[in-house]
Amino acid sequence: MKHNVHRPALMALLLAAPLLMGSAQPAGAPAAPEAPAVPPAAADPTPDMVVDPATGTLIPFIQPFDLDATRRMAVEVTIGGQGPFSFLVDTGAERTVIARELAARLKLAPGEQLRLATIGGSATVPSFRVAALQMTDLEMTGLVAPAFYGRHIGAAGLIGVDMLEDRRVLIDFRKQSMSVTETHRRARPTIRDDDAIVVTARKVGGRLILSNAILDGKHIDVIIDTGAQSSIGNLAMQRLVSKRDTNGAPLQPVILQAVTGEAVPAIQTVIKRININNLDMNNLRVSFADAQAFRALGLDKRPALLLGMDCLSLFDRVEIDFPNRRIIFDLPSGASRESGQRLAFNNAGRGR
Repeated sequence: MKHNVHRPALMALLLAAPLLMGSAQPAGAPAAPEAPAVPPAAADPTPDMVVDPATGTLIPFIQPFDLDATRRMAVEVTIGGQGPFSFLVDTGAERTVIARELAARLKLAPGEQLRLATIGGSATVPSFRVAALQMTDLEMTGLVAPAFYGRHIGAAGLIGVDMLEDRRVLIDFRKQSMSVTETHRRARPTIRDDDAIVVTARKVGGRLILSNAILDGKHIDVIIDTGAQSSIGNLAMQRLVSKRDTNGAPLQPVILQAVTGEAVPAIQTVIKRININNLDMNNLRVSFADAQAFRALGLDKRPALLLGMDCLSLFDRVEIDFPNRRIIFDLPSGASRESGQRLAFNNAGRGR
């Protein structure tokens, strides 16, 4: 299947940047070391220096990070027949993104400068023209991809919802695997366990948003964000948590790393309970930031949450079906809605 992409340079070029950022750290704490690099298949054994077309400076080609360190998962793609390269699957990013280092290595032609919404505000970034990007049986042609440094993305690139709109993403945390497959309207789900939680979503900017999540009796919007290591709330959600005393830990300042490399101040706490379709998620660590991405999606007035991989990994499997606007959470062994058992978050990121 081929998707031809011809979009104006400034047309809704928005990324849910918290998906692209590093983990939250306490304010004033030393920066965490970068995760060790792991070479992708068919890559050179040692990184070489390439010229950044945007600045003309020499930069090292950064290999994808160790994905186990962040729980984010990747698929292999080829670009113009070269590769494969590891791209993170990011259900919170509207556009597919390429690392500047990889664009330089492949000598891609530069595109327009793009204005994007990020967690720190907005940023103007270079883009590159990708003639053909292939993932399994899906090929996207005529792609103009925004570019960020690979050390900030944590991979050679990101697969955004522009390549996922006709697809189904299945994440199996038991097997530590991810698959992206073609689907169609009214297709039967892959996960059909009796205790699985099926949630219908609405679409905003291509992203799937759950509007029936409840925090202390109030409805909140939840965006499933497979590119995010941790969960991020907007300021409306922070006010709700503070007002209702739903936090299980004191509010403390932290620093978030934006996809641009910018350090963004935020506030972090532990939320006692969030309910989705009668399923409770307890003790979820959430950081709050005044992110432009929320405003750009019209999600700044009502409490909203970007649900990252730290929470998604509580489940055995998660199925995200874009054409059917359906998300399925497969409960871990021993948990069920009928028993009333709740998922409790712990530092290992699993239910217990």
